[in-house]
Amino acid sequence: MPAPVISGRRLALLMLGVTVAVVAIFAGLSLFHLDRIRTSVAVRRSEKPVLKLPSGEMVIVPAGEFQVPPGQAAPPLAPFYIDKSPVTQPAYAAFLRENGRAVQPVSAASSEDARAFCEWTGKRLPTPEELAKAARGASTDDDVSIYGALRLAAGTGFRCAKAEREVQKGK
Repeated sequence: MPAPVISGRRLALLMLGVTVAVVAIFAGLSLFHLDRIRTSVAVRRSEKPVLKLPSGEMVIVPAGEFQVPPGQAAPPLAPFYIDKSPVTQPAYAAFLRENGRAVQPVSAASSEDARAFCEWTGKRLPTPEELAKAARGASTDDDVSIYGALRLAAGTGFRCAKAEREVQKGK
């Protein structure tokens, strides 16, 4: 029995349908991951995506807006570095000892102590907007942001930040 033959018009319509389906799937996946794609490109284009300092590693968060709740305007942010991990107890204890203070847990640090620690390391406290942007993609299940910052969703400890322009000037 001979195999059924598909006419030229039917074959063309079938190929068009398959092509449209493939393009739709690709476009849907791309749009779903567009923010991650843009972010990874910006991080890769940065001269120093990871900054290694005596006080620990910092990861870059590229310039631009970020998602905020509906009805709020997203402030544009300049590129900045943020500590990859929260401040460690040994680093905080060294700061306290050098400043003639009794060693206490880093979890007991006040906002003034955190600000003083960051200044001691040549950095500053990040703004709430910077923290929000740096935490993109982190969740309590997988607490790593799209920029590589660890444990931001858990909200434990504090970390310091530094403007990218300060790093480029060697400050």
